[in-house]
Amino acid sequence: MQVDVTEMRSGANRSYNAATLAMEGADQLSRASIGTSIFGDFPPAESFHGALAEAHSNHIQRLREHETHLGVLGDKGHKTASVFVEMEERNAEALRSVL
Repeated sequence: MQVDVTEMRSGANRSYNAATLAMEGADQLSRASIGTSIFGDFPPAESFHGALAEAHSNHIQRLREHETHLGVLGDKGHKTASVFVEMEERNAEALRSVL
């Protein structure tokens, strides 16, 4: 089995970059707000505003979850790469000691 540790670390770094973008998106979206009277002051407009506000909140929450998951994925990618490197070093040392 052959493992490309450099590519594994590169993928982990891309996950970190994606996590950062998700965080920035969530931050920007959370700073935006929709006024309660922008659609008018009658029941259907208020209902629409409520649905829009709920979707807005859900998008922010989902972006925050993506940020977390992508960060964890990056962590796992780097940890796995390190495990392979350490295992390869141990195996090489074991072979050298036998020879």
